Amino acid sequence: MLYFLKHGCIELLMGSILALCTIEVEAQGTSNSQQIEVTFNKTSSLVFPAVIKSVDRGSRDVLAQKAKGIENVLQLKAARPGFTETNLTVITADGEIHHFTVNYSKEPESLVLKIGTDGKDDSSDLHKLIFQTAMTESDLENCASQIVNTKRSVRFVSESKHKIALSLNGIYIRENIIFYHFRIRNSSNINYDTDFLRFYVQDRAKVKRTASQEVDMKPVYVYGDDQQVAANTTQDIVYALEKFTIPDAKRLHIEMFEKNGGRNLELSIRNKTIVKAKLIK
Repeated sequence: MLYFLKHGCIELLMGSILALCTIEVEAQGTSNSQQIEVTFNKTSSLVFPAVIKSVDRGSRDVLAQKAKGIENVLQLKAARPGFTETNLTVITADGEIHHFTVNYSKEPESLVLKIGTDGKDDSSDLHKLIFQTAMTESDLENCASQIVNTKRSVRFVSESKHKIALSLNGIYIRENIIFYHFRIRNSSNINYDTDFLRFYVQDRAKVKRTASQEVDMKPVYVYGDDQQVAANTTQDIVYALEKFTIPDAKRLHIEMFEKNGGRNLELSIRNKTIVKAKLIK
């Protein structure tokens, strides 16, 4: 009798724990799994009702990135044609966990999907885009196009090497966005393909570089072609970053590296140059 009582209590306790776990799981915000299709030569966009906080791909066959300057749009593309079915999980700031089954299609049914309804494209009622700043992409583009036609306002911040020159032509500000206007001149007969252009803050003193000593600054918008500077041409590029200043003991560094090449350049900007940013009216 005692044996059955003991085991009956254990079973009752385990059942209660399982019930609590089930309630807890059901309390979490989740969305039913949706079917989406991607292709190799076109980009699909998922528009979420809230800011994207986390993205997990089931396979490297799916390429995923947040749209530049927009917090609730995820862009998807196939890394190779004909990949096998995989999955995608996206967590948004409203606590929702969105599950997707991803398949390859040469011609996807839709390239823009509104998440939160039936997942179909509804151009008349798309979710409002959530920008990283109060300025829309159209505002950023208008400011940048105005800047590239403005007379140079910053001098002596430049570097050249092997017939490639990088110079800072001006710093501008509007609301909480600082715009950096760069000019790249390629005087060689070889195209300059940019691997990356990086902004980071580092101590002025020459010390051994470690990740903890560097703070990367991510642009919210890029105006101009920052992928290639053709031979014997000049390219103007404007990078928009969220407003910041730096202590006098630190510098803002800009590194530009050539893809499959050695024509790498670096600029160093002091805080007193940044705080002289010109106002964009």
